[in-house]
Amino acid sequence: MDNTTSVFSNTSGFDTVGPIPGPENVTTAEIASFSTMFFVIGIVGITGNILVVYIVFSDAKMRLSMTNMLIVNLAVADLLILLFGIPEIVQFMINKGWLLGPEMCKTQRSILVCALYSSVMTLLALCVERFIAIVFPIKAHIVCTRRRTLYVIVMVWLLAIVLSAPTILFNTVTSFNNTETDIQFCVLVFPHDHLRMFLVFKYTEAMLFYFIPLLVQIVCYVIIGKYLFIGINELHGQNVRQSPGTPKKCSDTISARRGVIKMLVVSVLLYFVSYSPHQILLIYNTVSPVPFHQNWGFLVGVTVLAYLNSAGNPIIYCVFSDKYRRKFKTIFTCSDRESARQNSDTLMLHSSTPATEYTLLYRKSTRITNQNR
Repeated sequence: MDNTTSVFSNTSGFDTVGPIPGPENVTTAEIASFSTMFFVIGIVGITGNILVVYIVFSDAKMRLSMTNMLIVNLAVADLLILLFGIPEIVQFMINKGWLLGPEMCKTQRSILVCALYSSVMTLLALCVERFIAIVFPIKAHIVCTRRRTLYVIVMVWLLAIVLSAPTILFNTVTSFNNTETDIQFCVLVFPHDHLRMFLVFKYTEAMLFYFIPLLVQIVCYVIIGKYLFIGINELHGQNVRQSPGTPKKCSDTISARRGVIKMLVVSVLLYFVSYSPHQILLIYNTVSPVPFHQNWGFLVGVTVLAYLNSAGNPIIYCVFSDKYRRKFKTIFTCSDRESARQNSDTLMLHSSTPATEYTLLYRKSTRITNQNR
């Protein structure tokens, strides 16, 4: 295996323990600091995602929300990424290569890849669900049903398993001739025309994992923003927020839905920022005659970004969602006041039919306009 393979082996975000440079000139204190940082990120992420699942399943109204069903699926995927990423981080820090044997190389990596694909496809499903509920509110109660959402979640995991199949088939433990010691690494090794197959695989992975989802979500959220932040009725020559007879509930509904969209957009941005260095590095190493030098500090940085993505979503929910914020506060303060405040919550996240309130908003505003005429 030539040196070019080594250059590409760490560019997808999936192969974090590979033929990478060791921590030259890195002190024990620095390694301990980075290890502590990864430990804190892991604890926060694992705890946060477990609590997200608990919060949704412990609240009858939240369980009825299609959006929350997908958020739970995203939390499960992020939880798997964090849990099965622990062996990667530990071995990365001790810098001894892959120590868990060929069976774990295939199993652990394939689960990690499967969870990553499930995560990005769930973000895409969330985007499409919001798009339908807001842009096509009349059809949303037919399309965005609980049963259909469960089908989507099942299909997400089945497709993720299929896409992760090359990992379990071709991942293996091997050593590289350019290393001074006989250290082994868990990497993809194709049996025929390895370098060409490796590049085809990585670019296919980048398109499915990064570029296509990014493009679809940009288009959908731009259209959603046009409807919510400009105002759907303003597109028809009227502005709901400026209508004197507009009920306060309509204004609250718009604000709540805007908050949900902000929350999802920030979650999407975090995902793509976290994994953009891997894609940029892949393209750079393909076109540049001089491969990028991946030093230890660079690898720590991109690994931190990847794990911050999985750990950050529960924090995003707390920042942008009053419902989740109050639930988290209730759990950590052991307060019973949450139940008394649930009925006053106006967020879409506990709505059994995602389009109902928005449909009523459209009908009421149209009726008010006709009366004014």
